[in-house]
Amino acid sequence: MQLRKAIMVSIKDVARDAGVSPQTVSNYFNNPSIVMQRTRAKVEESVTRLHYTPNASARRLRAQRSYTLAAGIAPSGYSQIFDPLLHALVSEADKHGLRIMLYKTDSKADEIHQFASLVSGGDVDCFILTDTVYEDPRISWLVKHHQAFVLFGRPWGQETDDDAKLAWVDVDGKRGISELTQKLIVTGHRRIGFMGWPDPSGTGADRYSGWEQALLTAKLSTQREIATLRIDSEDNIRAGQIACGKLLERQPDLDAIVCVSDTLATGAHTFLPPHCPITITGFDNTSSAQSLGFTSLEQPTLDIAHELVRIAVERINGSEDPSLVRDVASQHVLLAPKIIVR
Repeated sequence: MQLRKAIMVSIKDVARDAGVSPQTVSNYFNNPSIVMQRTRAKVEESVTRLHYTPNASARRLRAQRSYTLAAGIAPSGYSQIFDPLLHALVSEADKHGLRIMLYKTDSKADEIHQFASLVSGGDVDCFILTDTVYEDPRISWLVKHHQAFVLFGRPWGQETDDDAKLAWVDVDGKRGISELTQKLIVTGHRRIGFMGWPDPSGTGADRYSGWEQALLTAKLSTQREIATLRIDSEDNIRAGQIACGKLLERQPDLDAIVCVSDTLATGAHTFLPPHCPITITGFDNTSSAQSLGFTSLEQPTLDIAHELVRIAVERINGSEDPSLVRDVASQHVLLAPKIIVR
């Protein structure tokens, strides 16, 4: 049987199919911020339909760039949403002719060593940082060494409202937990506890404030009593079981417990006896929430990946022309989670 030679699709073919100029297609890959959203959608449809892939080697040589985004992975301890987020990141980066490079990281200090190695080799155009912590040392290193980066998670402990240098995408945990707590209140719950993470934790404090706000607004608790309804725990199932027991010893009349993560919710759920009337809720909608059947908040991984890559591309281009980085608001993106009721 004779094999047909594969047809190479060019940038001109994509432009013709989309009804735009070749320069517009080039901008779609290299400088998407200057292409109107409607036009980007047309080009994306043509790229997908024609199975067009940019010539990566020629592109890197021409532009003196690696067209690579780097993200660190830890041996354990990462949020369970990291795998689906990574898949979404690879898919989104591929649309722009970018690669995702993974590097190992055992600690924040180890990750900074990885930064130095990758920067010296010219292997990366932009870093994507996950698992942000309070006063994260990685941020100051990247700023000091003039590296392009974008965070998944806010740079806790640093003022960033007017700082376009610190770009981030995050999920609005305060809003999500507040709406989830309000839903519990509407369905008749009146004694609602909270299981959180020890301070300092920017993400944990943000989610806690949503629960606190909902209780105070509904006048189901006073500011003085709030502290007695909360208990902190390390983020593992056994610690969650112990914390749940201590919280119920202190507040035996609780009819619901809002947990800062699915991990702690799993601990609380498995601590309670079968058919216990206490409602447990989590955060992340992991396989644990699905298998045990408790309500949780789901992070919009596809939207997160889209915004991370969009900002990364803008910052790569902005390193040569700062005017290409749009307004500060476009560099600080807060996305709403979705309540998955069970």
